[in-house]
Amino acid sequence: MASATYMCPVSPGSNDVPAIMYGFALQNLLSSYYDSVPVNESFYSTLPSPTIPMTDFLANTEGLAVQARLGEQGLLEAGMAAGAMKPNCNFSYPPVTDAKSHLMNAYDLEATMCGAFIGLADYVQSPQAAFLMARLAAEHGIHASYIGSHMKPVVFPTNSTSLTPAFKPEMVSMTGMGVGPLGDYLNNCVAPPAAPCGGTVEVGMTGAMLNGQGSANVMGNSSSAMGTGGVSSPSAMPQAFTGGAGLLQARVLVPAVLAALTTLVVSL
Repeated sequence: MASATYMCPVSPGSNDVPAIMYGFALQNLLSSYYDSVPVNESFYSTLPSPTIPMTDFLANTEGLAVQARLGEQGLLEAGMAAGAMKPNCNFSYPPVTDAKSHLMNAYDLEATMCGAFIGLADYVQSPQAAFLMARLAAEHGIHASYIGSHMKPVVFPTNSTSLTPAFKPEMVSMTGMGVGPLGDYLNNCVAPPAAPCGGTVEVGMTGAMLNGQGSANVMGNSSSAMGTGGVSSPSAMPQAFTGGAGLLQARVLVPAVLAALTTLVVSL
């Protein structure tokens, strides 16, 4: 077998900075949103009684803000160590009229962050940066599932044919409502990072590929690497995600699809 020609970077470097700082801006948005909403037992008193004591429910929701700040800190430290400059962002936030709207906002943001950090793992080159992206994706997925379980949606639909959605940065930067786009809140704070090696990232139902210039030595066929269906060839167009939380095209985020995603969140 021929030896690999790709030299794996030991720690995050300049090639990782755009994706790391894009992730920092997303995490900073989430952290700032939580800080903008003062919560206490009285705030949540209009909700139906939770399945756990209110004091525990309050502690958990306050803990979401703590975890958001920890993620923000981790990304900033990684970016600064690689020579990045902290972006100066002026965010907007989804409106909050009561506890229900706050939890709906939190669900949308956490679910979006989960998919966004899954996607960002394909835009970094060092294992350390990829580890951080994976850890944050898992964190936000746990948070979204926790919030969703108290809002009584069907969180894990039986008709799903894709894994948890992965959002490419250019999709996250688009405007729109619900799970997926954050452009209305980011206010052009940071530009979406370019894919590594001059290629393009293609997302399928179970895997992802880096296609195009300079990508041959970096990633192979997604389906063979994953041992699953995924994307079958470098030139294959990603199939539309179907079912539950995965109603997104890998290339285009359209309003009709976003509307379908919001069906995950039902009225309290």
